[in-house]
Amino acid sequence: MNVLMESGLWEYDFLVNHIFPKSNICVGFDNLSTHVDVLVFQSRKNSYLEILNIVEKTKPKIIVCMSDECPWENLGHFNQLGNYCDLFLRQYHHPNYVYTPNTLHIPLGYTNGCKVFSGDKKLKWSFFGQIKTDRLEMINQFKQLSPHFIGNSSSKELMCKIYSQSIFVPCGRGNSSLNCFRLYEASMNGSIPVVVGKKEEIELTFKYEENPPWIFAETWEQALDSCINLLRSGLEFEPVVEWWNKRIFNLNKKIFEIL
Repeated sequence: MNVLMESGLWEYDFLVNHIFPKSNICVGFDNLSTHVDVLVFQSRKNSYLEILNIVEKTKPKIIVCMSDECPWENLGHFNQLGNYCDLFLRQYHHPNYVYTPNTLHIPLGYTNGCKVFSGDKKLKWSFFGQIKTDRLEMINQFKQLSPHFIGNSSSKELMCKIYSQSIFVPCGRGNSSLNCFRLYEASMNGSIPVVVGKKEEIELTFKYEENPPWIFAETWEQALDSCINLLRSGLEFEPVVEWWNKRIFNLNKKIFEIL
């Protein structure tokens, strides 16, 4: 499998290790071959015509559209690239966009440097990241649960180790979407993500994530109550990892059916 991938992707490790394993990876659009099996690009860094030109030169069977979190940027026209391939993969789901029938939504995955660890659950919860949007309220609510860990400027490896030792990882809203890397980085390390948002937004955002076993609530107060109730009743951590592995397996199966 020959994969032509744009340089500078945050998700390079995820794509190489989980989505297109054991593939021949070529990074950068400087020297285009006459044909590739897979083309990976970032919609926020390229024009539609630039990518269409590359598609017409390389004729990929699969096109992967990355970096399209914000619906107000009006990048839905990139979905037309689905008409030039057998399978069109993209991350975020925006209800106001029009999708081709061969579109398949993929999980955001994890950022470069993340790894999988298996640790004893020493912490009730942990959080890594900047304080923005609803995250201050989130942290103030969850501080009632101890022990916990709050960090920011840490290595991805340390972050994943802490996740593996945490029962919960509250995941506040990102710049726009409820969908963020933290959800998947926590899941693959056996920690339960906690997501807060309106029911309709949650259903639309995670419509194609195959029922992740996360905690969903409409307020952080309700989310904390759900976590406390789970702690009292006893927890199983394996289903989160099982969901992640099954999600990747199902995605790989569909990709290899095309290739």
